[in-house]
Amino acid sequence: MKNLFALTAAVVFGFSATASNVQLVVQAVDNGGAVNGNTYRIYAELPSSQHSLHAIFADGEHMLNVTSTGSFYQSQLGGATTIDVNEAVIGIDESLAFDSWVTVGAENSSNNNLWNIGIDFASFNNGGALEVVDGAWFVVPTDVRAVADARNLVLLMQITTDGIATGTLNMQGWTPDGETWRDYDVTFTTTDAEVFGCTNPDASNYSIEATYDNGNCEFATDNGPMADLFSLENSQWNVFPNPVFEGHFSIQFDQEVNLGAENIILEVTDMSGKTVMSQEANSGSIIGGNRIMVKHSLAAGAYTLSVTHKDFSAATNLIVKK
Repeated sequence: MKNLFALTAAVVFGFSATASNVQLVVQAVDNGGAVNGNTYRIYAELPSSQHSLHAIFADGEHMLNVTSTGSFYQSQLGGATTIDVNEAVIGIDESLAFDSWVTVGAENSSNNNLWNIGIDFASFNNGGALEVVDGAWFVVPTDVRAVADARNLVLLMQITTDGIATGTLNMQGWTPDGETWRDYDVTFTTTDAEVFGCTNPDASNYSIEATYDNGNCEFATDNGPMADLFSLENSQWNVFPNPVFEGHFSIQFDQEVNLGAENIILEVTDMSGKTVMSQEANSGSIIGGNRIMVKHSLAAGAYTLSVTHKDFSAATNLIVKK
């Protein structure tokens, strides 16, 4: 009998797969002593901004495990996945912000369509190891959470522990051509944790403690004393997914976006040139530093999507399928 992940992958994700050389990056998170132990976030670093990741799994031949020499902190207000993390509750009880959980891209329950199959979280919820022989946590491949941020990172989990944590993960996603990639037995240890920040000494927000550049460096320019180096004018961007199968899609830029006071204007026109959708996106709309999620009610068909910001304007084809 086929295992659970194989059946799920065949139905939801696709059959064939190739390797993609995905790496795991561990971020040290300052929890300010709000909880006992040290907090870490584990990311998959994808080969390019055009790759995506939608599943973390075990398939019988390749186990998944996350263990610690101590125990994992588990908030009574949270759960094993970010579906159970309510952002409003974090404002009431800060300790929930450092709960241990798994995810694909999302930090809390907002716009989060995470699924899991075949995973017993009982031990993990009680502070013990997460061990999976046959199962997965995942989003559908077209979910915007599967898209990497400005540093080609996809968030996979957060753990708080009073020991040293290690893990072995198996991951699956799509290549830029929409083909399935799958990487097995990729490991991490919290002894390799990086401090995220700006590592460029010429930047105004240079951090001497930072060991991993998260792309947020700021530089003095003619536009102001502390303007970000990034400019939409010389950026590359794409729409994910395209074709669009659901009621939302994502516009992703290849660098971190700093809109300033100017909003981005998003406009969709049909093949006759008629404007069928127009929206504005401000700095608060940016997800992961470089992505805008757009909700729509467009009918199936072919459209032109234009993006305008200050002195920048560009357009691309957009296909909607139902």
